[in-house]
Amino acid sequence: MRSFRSSSEYYNSIAHIYDEMYEDVYWSIAKQQIKATIEKHVSSITDLIVIDIGGGTGYWSLWALKKGTKVVFVEPAQKMFEQARIKISKEMGMELRNVHIEFINCSAEDLDSFLRLEENFDVIFLLGDVLSYVDNLEKTMENISRAAKKGALVFGTVDNYFSYVKDVISYGSWRDYRYLANRRKLPIGSEFGTFEARAFEPAEIENTFEDYGFKVVELTALASMQSVELSIKYGKYFVFEAEHLFFVAKKV
Repeated sequence: MRSFRSSSEYYNSIAHIYDEMYEDVYWSIAKQQIKATIEKHVSSITDLIVIDIGGGTGYWSLWALKKGTKVVFVEPAQKMFEQARIKISKEMGMELRNVHIEFINCSAEDLDSFLRLEENFDVIFLLGDVLSYVDNLEKTMENISRAAKKGALVFGTVDNYFSYVKDVISYGSWRDYRYLANRRKLPIGSEFGTFEARAFEPAEIENTFEDYGFKVVELTALASMQSVELSIKYGKYFVFEAEHLFFVAKKV
């Protein structure tokens, strides 16, 4: 199995099949849970300014655009970026110059080199485990903090440290466990290859955002049950078991 040096290299290699890989029941529940949570915290997203960091092939940017927002789409993987442009143009039924979206092909760490960040955004998407994949978490968080208006909401997902521990116990070795414990990282991926990603404990998410001027107002498991309703109701009880954590943070 191929080992990629970065998440961007991995996602470039699967960009042409990425959407197909996320059409199963788990991801259907996850997407519905995320939408319901956004709508719970944001009474009306229409006319707000959204930045979608690590936007992949554009799923969440497209969803926001259809709600009447203005979007800045940020994606480091060139081929994913290209897929997003094609998808959004096709789904919106118009040329991109007529759509309220700006496309930026760069990493979360380098965003300040491409965009004026200072308190410009009402909503920030970090969906798709962005914080687990960045190379420089501190620089990424600095950019997120600079981009957020006071009261802005961040919606994001990350890989769960305790899920990594469970995988190491089931399939790995003591060497793997020591590596995870020391570096908080493990190789992840699919049959198409692997790359190294960072995992977070629930308390780490709360502490990280607090350090950069946010308060985590919701922290739960993503798609932890066999329905959206049950996942929303009981997800908070599965934050030490779930594969992914889903959080909402508010700029204070």
